[in-house]
Amino acid sequence: MSGRAEKGTNMTTSEIVMERALALAAEDTEREAAVAALLESADGRRVSVVLARQHLLDDQSETAARAVELLDEVIVRLPEV
Repeated sequence: MSGRAEKGTNMTTSEIVMERALALAAEDTEREAAVAALLESADGRRVSVVLARQHLLDDQSETAARAVELLDEVIVRLPEV
């Protein structure tokens, strides 16, 4: 978790998903395991995943690019609202 969560500040689901995606990408977690973890973190909230993805598009790092790819797969697997 981030420092914000540790200080008692609530994080939005999109922030949680974004941080989790970055962590999984940085750890080079196997794709299927990473997507499963992100689906769990998203708790069915498609909009939160889309917002996390949009925020990561501003980051030009390789880790962010991998995180976006993971989130793309999560979006495909989530039911449309």
